[in-house]
Amino acid sequence: MSRSSVLARRGFTLVELLVVIAIIGLLVGLLLPAVQAAREAARRMSCTNNLRQIGMATQNFESVNKRLPPGALLPGPQNTPFPGAVPPNPYTFQKDQHSGIGHLAFLLPFIEATQIWSTLQSSVNLSVDSSGVGAPVGSLQQKMNTYWTKTTAWDAGQFKIPLYLCPSDTTELGGTKSVIVNHAFTTSTGFSPFHWLIEETTAGATWHQTMGKTNYLGCMGKSGLTGSRELDRAPPLGADLGKKGLNSDDLNGVFGIRSKTQLAEIKDGLSNTFLFGEVTGSWDFPARPSERVSTFWWISANGQYTRYMIPYPWGIDSLSTVSKGDASKFNSMHSGGLHMCFADGAVRFVSYTIDGPLWYIMGGMKDGLQGQPE
Repeated sequence: MSRSSVLARRGFTLVELLVVIAIIGLLVGLLLPAVQAAREAARRMSCTNNLRQIGMATQNFESVNKRLPPGALLPGPQNTPFPGAVPPNPYTFQKDQHSGIGHLAFLLPFIEATQIWSTLQSSVNLSVDSSGVGAPVGSLQQKMNTYWTKTTAWDAGQFKIPLYLCPSDTTELGGTKSVIVNHAFTTSTGFSPFHWLIEETTAGATWHQTMGKTNYLGCMGKSGLTGSRELDRAPPLGADLGKKGLNSDDLNGVFGIRSKTQLAEIKDGLSNTFLFGEVTGSWDFPARPSERVSTFWWISANGQYTRYMIPYPWGIDSLSTVSKGDASKFNSMHSGGLHMCFADGAVRFVSYTIDGPLWYIMGGMKDGLQGQPE
């Protein structure tokens, strides 16, 4: 037998190679979804842990300060109806009088970020009880306001804080806008509150990518405090809760403009009240989601409202379903729902399909309904 014939017998035919390749492709196709599912399960677990730690930090803050962090240090609370169609922008109204620092910044000492907190303490006014309003021009009290005009505070806001980021998201991709703060107001006590997203929209600005982002915001309830006595103007937005004698302000949440909420004020029970939840910002194509437009800055973000967690009855825009990514909603990159941290520190995965009024009820801290729509 020749050497060439021996070598020929040791090789593979083309058909055999194609069969092996097909088998490998089949195995990859079967295993890849399982691997992706395992990775997402790990990311969800990490996200849950992030929220749990944020909840614990909030409770530790309350233990030390005898109150919870304020939603944001801006003019307010907005509990007086504003006469007009458009409210004053909190970031230009009474310019240079309010530091604009949000509630997540106040948790820094309790999440092992003391150095960043110390930088903010040395450069901006962090008092919930005072601002630069009425301070003599050029005085220290007036100068220690508006973090965006202070180099040290602005630089501190660039820090990426892993605890504030969901591993299933990629907020560092930024967008064309940045959400600075949410704002609610009413033009009359008989009108349902309007909601305003105050955004930084400088085209091509690097800070849309470099500023520290967050996927978690505290809950402000339906609309915060606006002075509105109306709730049922356009059911199901009002969820017919006005029939129970409630108004918008009764569904106020834990965090608000210059709020000083104590745990004892959460009358509906700590296990029935939302404390924090997930957010993503907004997208050009929210149903996918793809083409990110905006993300939240941790340094200035105040709480999120629950108003738009109940769909519009008309179904005409991106706010018509709760599962679509929009900066006006609690939302996540997880399939089917999002993680919510309750005031007792427990974290639970909440489906987008829960009964609509529960978003209002569980977002409010003393509406008297204790998590039950009926």
